[in-house]
Amino acid sequence: MPTSPKNWMAIYTRARAEKKVHDRLEDRGFEVYLPLKKSKRQWSDRVKVVAVPVISSYVFVCCTEKERFQVLQDDAVVNFVFYRGKPAVIRDEDMNRMWKFLADYSHMDLKVSNFKAGQKVTVQAGPLQGRDGEVMYTKDSRVGIRLESLGLQISAEVEGVMLGEH
Repeated sequence: MPTSPKNWMAIYTRARAEKKVHDRLEDRGFEVYLPLKKSKRQWSDRVKVVAVPVISSYVFVCCTEKERFQVLQDDAVVNFVFYRGKPAVIRDEDMNRMWKFLADYSHMDLKVSNFKAGQKVTVQAGPLQGRDGEVMYTKDSRVGIRLESLGLQISAEVEGVMLGEH
């Protein structure tokens, strides 16, 4: 009897439960990815650097169709991210690009050109080179870009020359 292939998928978690979901799924033997970044947090008596998720409420898991139901048993997992009525499968090449992009994330500067929400753009350099996306927003020195193949929105800090009109 053939087994279904393992695919990378995004799961949506309860607010601020990403690390717990990641740890519990990893303890149960799943291949799990939770991109984190360091962020300074101010308390009344101190400043502390903490690791926070790059994409709030999202954790990535590699599983089979049958294992999807086991993932959903975790109380903090809300659901899988769906695209066109089916659980969104993220291609290995897109996961590899995301890993590389996030590994380089802290080394990039942003120079925003006059991009507008809804504008189609193509990433012209860097690990996401050749990917088409849509500008979701611009704010201060940030550009939010939705990459259709991932089925989710990624807020990326990139040099302005890395984006070109589509």
